Amino acid sequence: MLLSRSVRLFCACFSVTALAQFVPLQDANLTTLNAAHDPNITISYKVPKGACKTAFDAQKQFSGWVNIPVEGRSTSLFFWFIEAREPTSTLTIWLNGGTGGSSMSGFWQENGPCEVVEKDKDHLEVKAREWGWDRASNMLYIDLPSVGFSYTTPIINGSYDSYNATTIFPPEPVPKWSSPWAFMNGTFSSPYPLNSSANTTATARLVWHLLQTFLSTFPQYNTPSNSSTGISLFAKGTTAPLAALLASYFHSQNPSTSSTTLSTTLPIKITSLGLLSPCGLDPLSQAQSYVTMALNNTFHLPLLTQDQTTPIMSAYHRRRGCSDLLLPCRHPSSSTNSETLLVCLQAWECIYGLTIPYQQHTSRSLYDISSPSFDPLPNQTYLTFLNSPKFLSAIGSPINFTDLPPPLPALRDDPLVAIKELLSQGVRIALLSGDRDYLCNWYSGQSTSLSIAGSFSRYNAFHTTGYAPLLTNKTYTGGSTRQLSNLSFTRVYDAGHFPSHSQPETTFEIFSRIILGSSISTGEKVNLASFATKGTPEADKTGPELLATNVPNARCYIRKVADTCDDESVRAVLRGEGVVINGVWYNSAGDWQLPGQRSDGEAAGEEAAPTSTIMTGIFTTSLSAAKPTSSSGGSSAWDNPARGLLMVSVLAGLLLL
Repeated sequence: MLLSRSVRLFCACFSVTALAQFVPLQDANLTTLNAAHDPNITISYKVPKGACKTAFDAQKQFSGWVNIPVEGRSTSLFFWFIEAREPTSTLTIWLNGGTGGSSMSGFWQENGPCEVVEKDKDHLEVKAREWGWDRASNMLYIDLPSVGFSYTTPIINGSYDSYNATTIFPPEPVPKWSSPWAFMNGTFSSPYPLNSSANTTATARLVWHLLQTFLSTFPQYNTPSNSSTGISLFAKGTTAPLAALLASYFHSQNPSTSSTTLSTTLPIKITSLGLLSPCGLDPLSQAQSYVTMALNNTFHLPLLTQDQTTPIMSAYHRRRGCSDLLLPCRHPSSSTNSETLLVCLQAWECIYGLTIPYQQHTSRSLYDISSPSFDPLPNQTYLTFLNSPKFLSAIGSPINFTDLPPPLPALRDDPLVAIKELLSQGVRIALLSGDRDYLCNWYSGQSTSLSIAGSFSRYNAFHTTGYAPLLTNKTYTGGSTRQLSNLSFTRVYDAGHFPSHSQPETTFEIFSRIILGSSISTGEKVNLASFATKGTPEADKTGPELLATNVPNARCYIRKVADTCDDESVRAVLRGEGVVINGVWYNSAGDWQLPGQRSDGEAAGEEAAPTSTIMTGIFTTSLSAAKPTSSSGGSSAWDNPARGLLMVSVLAGLLLL
């Protein structure tokens, strides 16, 4: 019998002429230790030499797995830790993606310490990322259960059919209708899901075990007991609801640390929750935002007609529509795990099905309305790199990398309730959205922030708090920010669903200001208890009309066929026509060009840390001193983190797709 599940395309090849292959049995050279809080749990790790080029060679790195026994099997959660560029006690934990996708996408495409670049044909290299978040913090990237490099035993060999986005067990020969580019062998996590991973409480427990194990193994990266900064979590996209519930769960476990039977556990203090391009927190606002973004976006771009938007709200409110389906998903106590998973899958399919009118009537990307539906950015070349034998050996992985996750686990609690509880406990809650994103657009993010504020009399003034300019540096205003005490919402200008890719410097500055508890507008040190931004009542600054002629050329990544390849390219790939260079399909070898020579918005590969680039520091100014439209910038200054950011304590971050 053939077993299948939906995953993204992988390849264990580095050369375009080599086929993907099973991960060979190898001496991974991993150090394995028992967890201090539970001897049945182990951590296996190593220094991933050559896998990621950081800004400074002195930065320590550890990658590995925390192995947790579950239901008579073992689930191994992958992590990758990178020290900050300068000494600091801050820590950021990052979780990524979509409905729980791999954090390696955030690592390699957005805010990680390094990125993959093309140096020549069939030659990929890694360079340091200028605005990587390790510029301000120690970073810990975590893959959720059975996602990315995380796996559940038994691991098994199989074949990946990229055309149908299906993994087949056991492996099969390449079918006559396909080609070796689109049908590859590999080694995967068990295709049999764990019952206990069907809800967010169970997922939170697994991640909690990972944090307990990592922080006890590497106590030098734990937060001091008297820290006012604590741990921050950053999440992106549809991982936002899970991030909120994780933070709430961690807090719920802290009182038990006073028990003598759990004396080996560590308190995990969450002080910041940053949500980038948040989706799924307030489904009604999200549904309404699809209409607003289509008809009245700030780029004067008519995406849909009034009639074309009518099915959106109808699908949400009708009987057995999205609203009805979400209720049992959020409160599944009377259902079995399998029933709950089915209902939740239907609910989220319904919510994101609300984007169908946009996809039917436009040729633009869900993630960036300025780009084509087959969007070439962010760069997907890292998928080839992560499945190269050299890289798999460097991290000691027993499986290939895949980036399409299993269904989102059932939300046993309302994430908005969890966020409101965290807010009342003094946790800094920050939402930020790119204004070119349709899927998780800024109208939805703004409405969600107002819903959060509406639950507390203390935050009644949030609705009338003014939007202040977000001063990225001396010459650029990167967005608009509304901030009242420990709650904020930021619209990031000219950014899509991946703000760290679209606007890396702006997003980094927002990140550093959130974890410091400073003014997000300027980076100034403020007393959050009494702080409020001042400015315009709406973040309605308009931009130039986005023209179809401004979009970059599409690229057909063979590991992202459904997302990046048009129908003609797919047919050619299946026929084995053309060539594949660095994981990208071309009609001929002559079509390939180095980044910087082509019109897809990518820069050419450079040295890891060019001497002309400042690889450390954060920006602070004041509204009275700054002149963001001029080159002088008033009295703005670059702050050495050693004088500010590096004096604060641990943070943790979470992200999503």
